Amino acid sequence: MNKNKIIYATAITGIAAASVYGINKAINVVANAKSTLANPNGLQYQWRLGNIFYTKQGSGKPVLLIHDLTCGSSDVEWKYIANQYAKTNTVYTLDLIGCGRSDKPSVTYTNYMYVQLITDFIKNVINHRTDVVVTGTSASFVLMSCFNDNTLFDKIVLVNPGAIINGKMISGNQRLIKKLIELPIIGTTIYNIANMRKSYNRMFKDDYYCNPYAIRRSVVRAYYDAAHYGTMTSKYLFASIMSNYTSTNVTRAVKDINNSIFIIGSEYEPDIKEIIADYTDLNPSIESTIINGTKHLPQFEKPGELLSQLKIFLS
Repeated sequence: MNKNKIIYATAITGIAAASVYGINKAINVVANAKSTLANPNGLQYQWRLGNIFYTKQGSGKPVLLIHDLTCGSSDVEWKYIANQYAKTNTVYTLDLIGCGRSDKPSVTYTNYMYVQLITDFIKNVINHRTDVVVTGTSASFVLMSCFNDNTLFDKIVLVNPGAIINGKMISGNQRLIKKLIELPIIGTTIYNIANMRKSYNRMFKDDYYCNPYAIRRSVVRAYYDAAHYGTMTSKYLFASIMSNYTSTNVTRAVKDINNSIFIIGSEYEPDIKEIIADYTDLNPSIESTIINGTKHLPQFEKPGELLSQLKIFLS
């Protein structure tokens, strides 16, 4: 290849890279400029790995509401529950690190990291034994945190928790995937493709809601904004989730925890009856109920019914 061709190829490559970077940057800027996540009542907990966004409202016995772990998750998940619950309790919500309005450091996100965050948040912010309500894969963080120090917890409610044996060995291929997603331009592009608006539309339609006609556009927009909020470092959480760093086996925790545990499942959540059976086989004291006509997020589809179940169990 002669000198002119080398120069030409280098220039084209540079222009292409600059163009892709510009597109990625524009996605980030637009999501922040029009964010639906603004909350003037939000507070900041200065944790050792970054600032954690949280809210506090109401008075009475404390309850902490923790969202599921996806790149689009935030305390928006509890928007129809928190205000009502605050009429009788002190209600805390937070954005887990790497999510929503909390910092998104360029680190490997692990199950143990979230266990430590929840433990420290209860110790340093709530400073009182508390009830906890948690959704999906984040249930493992709460169970492991309670297993490590049950004095911080009173009752625990798991909303459509993940399977008990969810921890797998991290393979070499998964490590390569993680490194690829963490690359400056290529990785950001992969992240943005995986977290497009239509991806969240499809997620809500296929996985989150039983009735797709009940989906609120504002909620989907909030998830999309959360995935792109802050600096362009959301991909690090995505890389860790995709590579299985955030999962673990909670068999021992479920078996040994003496705290009251209540599982709220949804009628159309895949495998939920089998998952509940696995939990109760290990710990027969676990209670459960099913909310009909809902899928993964009953707090959106039937918030009133979910709140009623929480009131019954946490009273």
